Parts: sequence; structure tokens; C-alpha cells
Amino acid sequence: MNKRHLLGLVAALPLAWLTACGGGDNGNDANVRLVNASAYSSLDLNVDDADSPQITAVAFGTGSAYAGVPSGDVDNVLTQTGSGTELLTQTRSLGSGKKYTIVAFGWEGALRSAILTDDENAADSGKTKVNVLNEAMDAGELDVYLTGTDDSLDSSTPVASGVDGGSSSGFNSVTSGTYRLRVTAAGDTTDVRLDVPAVTLDSTKVVNLVLTTGSGGVLVNAMGLVQDGDVTPYLNTQGRVRVVAAMANSGTVTVTAGGTPLASNAKSSTVLAYQTIDAGTLTLSTTVNGTALSAGTLTLTGGEDVTVLVTGTTAADAVVSQIVDDNRLPLITTKYKIRMIHAAPTLADQNLSMTIDFGAVVDDLAFAHASDWTSLPASTSSTIDVTSPADGSVFTLTDLTLLSKGLYTLFMFDTTNGLVGVLRKDR
Repeated sequence: MNKRHLLGLVAALPLAWLTACGGGDNGNDANVRLVNASAYSSLDLNVDDADSPQITAVAFGTGSAYAGVPSGDVDNVLTQTGSGTELLTQTRSLGSGKKYTIVAFGWEGALRSAILTDDENAADSGKTKVNVLNEAMDAGELDVYLTGTDDSLDSSTPVASGVDGGSSSGFNSVTSGTYRLRVTAAGDTTDVRLDVPAVTLDSTKVVNLVLTTGSGGVLVNAMGLVQDGDVTPYLNTQGRVRVVAAMANSGTVTVTAGGTPLASNAKSSTVLAYQTIDAGTLTLSTTVNGTALSAGTLTLTGGEDVTVLVTGTTAADAVVSQIVDDNRLPLITTKYKIRMIHAAPTLADQNLSMTIDFGAVVDDLAFAHASDWTSLPASTSSTIDVTSPADGSVFTLTDLTLLSKGLYTLFMFDTTNGLVGVLRKDR
């Protein structure tokens, strides 16, 4: 039995799919199709420095037909449609007369790709062969379940388990039919990263299920790529939301989004856990110290992480901020990411700055806002200093261990004990 080999793998980001047509074998040519599973809206593929790209205008969520390209050791160059700037160049060995699928994935500025050889034998009648390819590098090891609609994950067996980023499960044969697709963190059925109500697997087909990272870095998307056939996207329809209660004097906060309770009389200063809820435009209801604030709106997209920050002195001056969280891991594995959130009402009239080991990291951060993320080399003895224009240094942490691939947020809170900085490792 032939196996479909993962030939090239070059790390991760969002995603897209394709409808494949057949391609002819032009002499010694190989045949290649491109799937755009990336953050780029449209991609071109040039193989072996041809005068023009052999595959053009592959939109996000689509794929090309097969195109004949030179075989042998050739350069594969991906560019944005209409641009000559190379986004990714890789040398790959393409066999004469063979068929390949190149899957492009990744964030803007960090495009990556994987190549698959389309030579897996058809499944038996009434069966479907399924391989899970995990390109959701930020999401970690994942389990994949194909179950009945109402089946409990605790009593189900994953079709693929512990699939790490950049690896594949190998093909497993399952009974053809329609299944509920769920992806979870490895070994944790309560940590659901994707939930798709209906995925159809046809008899005798060979399917690669490709996982890619959602915009927040934790939830995932998927696409079903049928060998020599269609590609179907399974994009996440949920996002994650958490509440940070940051009222002065340990004030309490209640928050509901679209009817889903996110916080119930949460005492400040508290960072609540993320909850996964349906994406969309949701009514945001907030109560501070028992007093209801004017209703707001939370706009949540699929795969996104959002922090709802509630801060102020009393209900009369409370501010409700929505912060989109980039919980993707650092691109360089020896670095960590850090930011600051200004949630200290007594310093509401002052912007805050932060240095790490005497280097500027955050400048002039306004009240009820979050800074951008900064990536820095991991350290075992760092010093963080927060300053304000009027008071100079207002908070200091020393002898910090900041781990590689870690994500850290420094929250500046007002408590009954005065101004406090809380350094939280979000991942």
C-alpha cells in the first residue's frame, strides 16, 4: 500500500481550501496544485523560475487545479497575487509524473507551507481514509474526534490523538458517513478548540484533515482535502472571551455577552478564565457594584480571543474596554512575548511606561488600554519597572524568570493595598 508522505513542512498559520481538477502529465513534468490556507487573500506559485507563475490567484479558502511543472530539485516560490515580492522560497524534489498538493499557511510576514504526495490508495468500499495534519503550531498537541451528534467525548475514542504541530497522524480507516468533528487539546476533552456539527466522509475517498491556527492562537480551523477531489473548509464559528474585573477598592463586576454569563459578582482585581462562546455581534451587559451600565456591543469573530476589561472608581466612571488578544506564540522559539494593561483608576490621568532590564518596552500607555506585544530573549533574572510622568517609578519587579515561548501580561491594578502590578503568564 502506498503511503502519502509529508515531504516538506515549514510551520504554521490560518487557512484555506481548494477544488481540484485533474492535471495532465506533460512528459517529465510533475503535477502540482496549491491550497491557500494562509492569512494572504490571494497567492501565486512559481516553480523553477518560470517566466510567469504556473498557478495564479488562489484565494483564501480555495485551491487551484493541478498544473504541470518541471520535475527534479526545483525552487517553489510563493508570492501575493500581482506582486513580484517573494513571500516564501523553498527547494523541493518533485518526481516525474507524480502529483503533489502544496498547502500554504501562516500569518502575514510568516508564510509557511507543507507538501503532500497524492499517491495514497483508495479506501475500501464503505470506508474513508483520514489523515490529520496539524499545522496549528500555536495550538500545541491536539486530539481529533469524529462522533455522533450527541456523543460524549469522554466515552469516545479520537481518530487521531496527540498530533503535535508540524506532524501528521497517518491514515486511519473509518466508516463512511456524516460525523460531528471536534478538536481538543491533547488528553483534555473539556478544552474544545473546534466543533463542527456535520462533516461528510464519502466511501473509498482519501481525506487529509488539515488543522491551522485561529487568529487568537488557541482555537483552530480545519479543512478537509480529498485526494484528487474537493476541499471543504471548516472555519471556527466560536471565539474565546474573558473578563478582567479591575475596579478600585475591590469593586464587583458582572458581565453577560449575548445572554452568556462571563462574570458574576467577580471581585476586583481578578482575571477570569476564557470562555468559548458563539461568535457574532453580541449585546454586552455589565454591572458594577450592583449598578447596571449602559448596554454595549461585543463583536467577536471565529477563532478570536478577546478580553473585556472593566475598570474605574465607581459605576459612574466605569470604563468597559474590549481588547483583542494575540495569544499566538513568539515566532522565535528562544523568545517570550510581553505586554502591559493599564487598569489603575488612581492613575487614570497618567499614561504609563514600562522598561525591562532598562530597555523601553511600553511608552505612554493610556488608562483602560493594552500595549502592543513585544518579543524579547528569555531570561532568568529580569527587572520590570513601570513609571508615570508625575510619580516616576510606581512599580518594580526583580529577579524574574521569563520563559521562552511564554506569553506574559503585566496588569496594573488598584487594590485596597494600593497600586499593584500582577504579572500573569497567559500561556
